[in-house]
Amino acid sequence: MAQNRTKSVIEARESEWNSMPSERMFPVLTAFFLLLLILAMALFSEGSRFFSSLSHAAAAEKGVLDLRTRDWKPNETVSLNGEWEFYWNRLVPPDEFAENANPLPMQYFSIPGAWNKTVTGGQSRPGDGFATYRLKVLLPEQADEMLMLWIPAMNTSYRLWVNGQEVAEAGHVGTSKWSSVPQYITQTAAAHTQDSQLDLVLQVSNFDHQKGGVLKPIKLGSIDMIMRSKELCTGFDTLLIGSLLIMGLYHLGVFAARTKEQSVLYFGLFCLLFSLRVTLLGESVLTRMFPDFNWTLLLKMEYLTAALGIPLFALFFSKLYPCESSRKIDFALCAPMLAYSLFVVISPTTVFTPTLIVLQLFVAASIVYFMSIITLALLHKREGSGIVLVACSIFALTIVNDMLYAHELVHTTDQMSGYGLLIFVFSQSILLSTKLSRAYINEERLSAALTELNTGLHDKIKSHTLALEQANEALKRKNDELSRLENSRSHLLSNISHDLGTPLTTIQCYLEAIMDGMVDTEDQKTRYLQIIHSKVVGMDRLIEDLFHLSQLEARQVAFKMQPMQTRRLIELLYTRYELDVRNAGLRYTLNMKGTAAERGMFSTVEVDLERLHQVFGNLIHNSVKFTPEGGSIDVELVDDGQGMLCRISDSGIGIHPEDLPYIFDRFYTNNKSRNAKTSGKGLGLSIAKEIVEYHGGRIWVEGSDHQKGTVICFSIPLAQVKE
Repeated sequence: MAQNRTKSVIEARESEWNSMPSERMFPVLTAFFLLLLILAMALFSEGSRFFSSLSHAAAAEKGVLDLRTRDWKPNETVSLNGEWEFYWNRLVPPDEFAENANPLPMQYFSIPGAWNKTVTGGQSRPGDGFATYRLKVLLPEQADEMLMLWIPAMNTSYRLWVNGQEVAEAGHVGTSKWSSVPQYITQTAAAHTQDSQLDLVLQVSNFDHQKGGVLKPIKLGSIDMIMRSKELCTGFDTLLIGSLLIMGLYHLGVFAARTKEQSVLYFGLFCLLFSLRVTLLGESVLTRMFPDFNWTLLLKMEYLTAALGIPLFALFFSKLYPCESSRKIDFALCAPMLAYSLFVVISPTTVFTPTLIVLQLFVAASIVYFMSIITLALLHKREGSGIVLVACSIFALTIVNDMLYAHELVHTTDQMSGYGLLIFVFSQSILLSTKLSRAYINEERLSAALTELNTGLHDKIKSHTLALEQANEALKRKNDELSRLENSRSHLLSNISHDLGTPLTTIQCYLEAIMDGMVDTEDQKTRYLQIIHSKVVGMDRLIEDLFHLSQLEARQVAFKMQPMQTRRLIELLYTRYELDVRNAGLRYTLNMKGTAAERGMFSTVEVDLERLHQVFGNLIHNSVKFTPEGGSIDVELVDDGQGMLCRISDSGIGIHPEDLPYIFDRFYTNNKSRNAKTSGKGLGLSIAKEIVEYHGGRIWVEGSDHQKGTVICFSIPLAQVKE
């Protein structure tokens, strides 16, 4: 008791230590990581601008990108950034620029960037609309005649011409929502130079997304370099998808083996969800595999994978660090994101895409919350919390980069969060492997101790088990025997009361008539006494049959089993009753058939000959009794090597169909039935049935016609070969 009290006090103090710092430090840590997140965003933005200012990459000015002074290298690519000619709400074909001597009204617009930010006539331009971009690229003389363009996905459909030749198209560019078809796809296209220059005309339309225009830079380079860059990006995306998919399935497999580890389940689902997200972004592996994939479904999946990732990650941390997590905050993150997911499912793209900022605010709040949880876990010295803190910090920074890139606040690269997640996943895998290894070592120690303990107990258990099994078998046999005896006793008493009542009443009536002097003559008295005597003899036979049947049912009759060839057996049975049948004026025949009989190789059965005489005799006497003179009784032996079948058929009075189910029941003596023995009390066929079943066989009526006779069969299995 004292030990248990001490243990409870220790657990209570540990619980207090786990909860008190969480309550006191959680607001402080939340504020700290919120400031850290704001600082990280500012550093990303300013750092991107600083490094952009240091870059010597050329930028287009007033619709012309001059690369003639650039040292052209075949192993580099050039981003076609800068000011392009911009024709708002006009789809100008390339030939119109060549034919029209008068300059068209236009503006200059810097790409990459959404056209929403620009102002026309004092008003912000909407996301919906269409426009034409034009850029002239002046190339150095050493540039290849055949170059290649890397064309990113645009919002939301486009057509691109190079020197008057159409080289790429995504979706269908239109002037209204009904004529425009959106499509997200990243492409490469060959660009033939003319006089060391390229004239690019790009038509873009958008009626399905919040933002319209060219959001990512178009790149120009040699064919080898563009293809190598594309294959490298695709390879990275494929590696990321495969890694996340394998890790997700691995964690789900671990959960299937250890269902108590619920954090593994949520993390595995999160990895699978994010692997799906990576297929939608970057090089868009999904659209490369299925170019006609529905654009609306694609965009909904992009938003849903981000929204549902927050609840899964919150559930993961709540199971990984339950003492440091807050159920209220978990609910505050999960419930709105589930509602937001439903909103995305039922809303058109033009409705839910403007709410991206709401989703990103929840992502930022989640980052602050999760970092606070890990820091508390580190303070509480939770296992592996240091590794988790480092990996989660990297993951958080990559997410911040992607959010800033989406708002064009940084110009680094997008989709870095996938690689941050990959680092976090590998850290979790290391922790999981360490935990499983420790559990395996502990299991080996316990297994060795249990093996040593079980070795001493095994022999005792085995001996006790054997003794118990033997006692159980003996009790089972006794129980079966008592059950049979009880059933036999019940049947015996029931049958005695059933069939002795009538003859006793008759005897009583005749004796009372004699005692009352109602019998006048000696002849009449003698006749009454003869009737009484016959009744007593019948009762004696009935009692004898009842005892015999009861003993058979209780398996108290000793059978003298002996092996006998089927042919020898049937001949003995047939011969014994041949004289009785022929004296009754009936034809009597014996036939043998079956595969064994035809080969002359009869099978062997194990029988009690006298008991089978009783069965055979009962069936023969019934046939003689109910077959008129001149009729026939046929005995047939069927021996097919699988068992013995004896078929007895006669041409006498058949059995009514309604009597067939009951003829083997005791005391069934319907006047239309042929269930009869010398006693005439309906026990003959019941006794025959018990004897046949004792031999492991069965007896049945194969056929009966009220006018043509009856066929009764019984079968005996072959003798078991003793090895």
